[in-house]
Amino acid sequence: MVSRVALEDLAVPRPSVLPSAHFGISAFGELLSDPSRVAMLLSLMDGRARPATELGDIARVTRPTASSHLRRLLEGEMVSVERIGRHRYFRLKSEQVADLLETLALFGPPPRPAHEDPVRRALAHARTCYRHLAGQLGVAFLDALEQKGLLCVADGTLALAQGGVASFESLGLKVERWPTGKACLDWTERRHHLGGELGALLTRHLFTVGWLRRGEGRAVEVSRAGEREFARRFGLPASLLRP
Repeated sequence: MVSRVALEDLAVPRPSVLPSAHFGISAFGELLSDPSRVAMLLSLMDGRARPATELGDIARVTRPTASSHLRRLLEGEMVSVERIGRHRYFRLKSEQVADLLETLALFGPPPRPAHEDPVRRALAHARTCYRHLAGQLGVAFLDALEQKGLLCVADGTLALAQGGVASFESLGLKVERWPTGKACLDWTERRHHLGGELGALLTRHLFTVGWLRRGEGRAVEVSRAGEREFARRFGLPASLLRP
């Protein structure tokens, strides 16, 4: 028989993990375990603020239940709130929250094929991921910027090259100091689109010049002018410009 001492010697040491780490992860998991709260968060992924009543309608819950869910999300620092008169408007707390939600979506069950779901087809084609362009169009846009030498890597971040600055200045976008961006892993494409402050700046300007327009929810549509200019300036094929 193996002695008691021998068994203790053979035991694998337990990893040293602070109790707070266990609590933090489990509390976070519980926060996202409710489909209504997740629906609210995903509706805010377009970077816009929404009132509690609209978020309740999106989650299909009563006003008291919506208020309870939003209070939990505020306490968990997933959303922030702004008061305008008698109304409260909620938005995602930060881009880090959006990145987290997009990453978690990668680990979910395989979604229905896009051709079977019109809503998913529109989102897969083009959408906003917080404040930057995502989906097939977002990935293709980043690829085009890289292939044309308009984007370069600097200290692990993405920045416009001189040609990129000139290209967007010709579109009327002039800033005192150009921000950097980052590669953001796309939920539907499993490849990267342009995120960070640079991604947000360029996406905002594409809406301003009328190349892009808001679709339903987070979906983004390409205008006729956008189809023409995306093809002419960045070489994007027509098949990528329409869902």
